[in-house]
Amino acid sequence: MRVRLPRFLQITGGDAANLTIAAAAVAALTISLWLTHGRETSGDAPGTQVVIPLHSAALLTSERAHVSDPRVGQIADGVIEAQEREINAIRQGKP
Repeated sequence: MRVRLPRFLQITGGDAANLTIAAAAVAALTISLWLTHGRETSGDAPGTQVVIPLHSAALLTSERAHVSDPRVGQIADGVIEAQEREINAIRQGKP
């Protein structure tokens, strides 16, 4: 990705309002990335329990899928196994 600040300034005329908006956007992106990457990712994080319903939904969808293609059935079986394993790991407090 190339930064095209000179082209931006040429298009917008380089007035103060546009530069302020661009600076605010860069600052917001920087802060968002910092906050996202600074999160606690251990199994003890309180947000891990919130993930269980999402995994359960994928599990139920795969269990209730009535497919005739055996390849799709294998994929659904793999999803079921993976989701059960992840739900159990979350409940046991393992990452």
